[in-house]
Amino acid sequence: MKYFVLIALFLMLPVSALSQYVFEGQVDPSDWNGQAYLSEIKDYRKLNGVFNEQLIQRVPLDSLGIFRFSGNSLSEANKLYRIHVDRCASYEQDLNHFTGNCEHSKAMIIIANNKDSISLPQRFDNEIFCEAISTNEATLALLKVDSIMEAMKYEFVGLRSETAVNNLLDTWTKRLHEFGAEQDPLVGLYIYTTLTDRSTIFYDHHLRSLNKTDFYDTLKTRLEDQYPEAATSKQYFKELQADKSLAKMEEAVDHSNLYLGGGVLVLLLMGAGYFYGRKRPGKIKAALTPQEEKILQLIKENKTNKEIASELFISHSTVKSHVNNIYRKLGVTSRDEIKSLTIR
Repeated sequence: MKYFVLIALFLMLPVSALSQYVFEGQVDPSDWNGQAYLSEIKDYRKLNGVFNEQLIQRVPLDSLGIFRFSGNSLSEANKLYRIHVDRCASYEQDLNHFTGNCEHSKAMIIIANNKDSISLPQRFDNEIFCEAISTNEATLALLKVDSIMEAMKYEFVGLRSETAVNNLLDTWTKRLHEFGAEQDPLVGLYIYTTLTDRSTIFYDHHLRSLNKTDFYDTLKTRLEDQYPEAATSKQYFKELQADKSLAKMEEAVDHSNLYLGGGVLVLLLMGAGYFYGRKRPGKIKAALTPQEEKILQLIKENKTNKEIASELFISHSTVKSHVNNIYRKLGVTSRDEIKSLTIR
């Protein structure tokens, strides 16, 4: 009778008490070191780094490169997680994980909860984290977003016209928005994170088109309904408001620029001519970075800042910063000086 009561009590336990997550995969053990890591994404601006404050579990790789995360400690609601392996030597790992800088790593972002099972098989060509078998459809949707982004970047190859680039951005951004609108809100948040990376041309386009779409306001409402207390949701609410304020400021600047008179342009040209006449290019004052070397070569090829931004997949403002650094390091004040400069 006692055993019958115990069995009955066990069967009456809520499903949540029996739930357990299982995330497993395989990597080539000759390429990766002896551990795999599971992190919770508490800050979606840290998707691509390795941060100690986000690490929740580490497990060893066996002799075949197989790893397995399991337990009963995750949230019952969906959250963003990151699985990664790296090639860092053991003495480097603590420093790399503290600074968020781990150059030799491979990772996959997943959406999961405490009940999910996810398998990450190794492909025949030893590629990893390219496929997933998951009980959570949202993880599969993230892979779809990644594939859309890759296809969009591939179409950028060879584009030089600013109009062509903007049209392509409009087309693919709309496709991402339409896809994300049908998925878990965390998929929409992942799309937002990708399209607002300030190191790429996507961010400038995001600001220009922010008031032309209801995707982001709708996403805010959906996150408030499903994940109101999540740290990533609160982060999004603040960033969206900041984006809107910045978009209004840039729109105001664009409108004011329309009223600049020809006299201002003449003064600018006169000033440039004055400094050009007083200052001659000299020796390099500081070494150029690899990115600055690329931009210097493109300047010599008569590429505009916008064309350089498109070719290198960086924002227009980032190009301007690099150009200013090049001017300072070379001791020049114009592109003409750069083209005529013999670096000594």
